[in-house]
Amino acid sequence: MINERTLAKLAEAMNKHIPRSRRSLKELLEMKDPTYIAKDGNEYYIEKKELEFIAEHVDEIYWGRFWIPIILEMTSIGSEYVIFVRDKLHAEFISKAFGIDRFTKQGLMLYSYEMQKVRKKLRTATQVFFRV
Repeated sequence: MINERTLAKLAEAMNKHIPRSRRSLKELLEMKDPTYIAKDGNEYYIEKKELEFIAEHVDEIYWGRFWIPIILEMTSIGSEYVIFVRDKLHAEFISKAFGIDRFTKQGLMLYSYEMQKVRKKLRTATQVFFRV
């Protein structure tokens, strides 16, 4: 059986791609080559077409507070995996852009097949965070 410390180390290794700090949609739209730095020290590029898609669905007054990448938090509930979008602006955007309206106390809840649609459209502007 895996102890808590080992499990925590495993989760840390799986989440090393998560951003050290995020940039706003506004800032990224203004950059020639939009990127962010991850906890592992690597620089990740975000495609302009994805940023433009997000901008189409988010009111411009929120661009300065809309942080990229969008974090999709994967967790298990019983034997099923679900994904939560906890940030309110991100949840509202995904609900509007993808027609998903399953809000809970934890945020917007997605099933795996829905996450696949989001990730296909926003491959570089989203990151999956694994919660154990």
